Amino acid sequence: MEKYFRTENGELVNVVEHTLEQINKHPNLRIYIGTDSQVFNPKVRYVTAIVYRYNTRGAHYIYYSEIVPKIKDNFLRLYNEGARTLEAASLLTDELPVEIEALEFDYAGIKKTISSPLVSAFKGYRNAVFKGGQMIASKAADHILRKNKVIEE
Repeated sequence: MEKYFRTENGELVNVVEHTLEQINKHPNLRIYIGTDSQVFNPKVRYVTAIVYRYNTRGAHYIYYSEIVPKIKDNFLRLYNEGARTLEAASLLTDELPVEIEALEFDYAGIKKTISSPLVSAFKGYRNAVFKGGQMIASKAADHILRKNKVIEE
């Protein structure tokens, strides 16, 4: 994952510098990170969103889009969502003394779902949130995918 994400209006920004700017402007900032994917034959598009929440005064997000060859195994595709969320968190925490409010994983704990085994794989991460909890970053990533707002690289 590169350090350059897009803003809501498509502008490229350095994720570390942008996050530092947000922290300086909004000291009580809360950061949420989540990834979603969608199959567009013959490819898969992943979108990782970082949401900056300003207490009760709104939020804004940046996102990273990646298009890869189709992954036939849905379990692996979903696992890669979680791995991208962790990678985005590392981009920030490796360079900034920042606390991530939530790492959001779009996995259901219901045993009949493909994603249920992934809950145990990712639940050990601090601030992990799964389906059923408040998931604003994963919803932002889903919104980008569904509204075709992803700008082709």
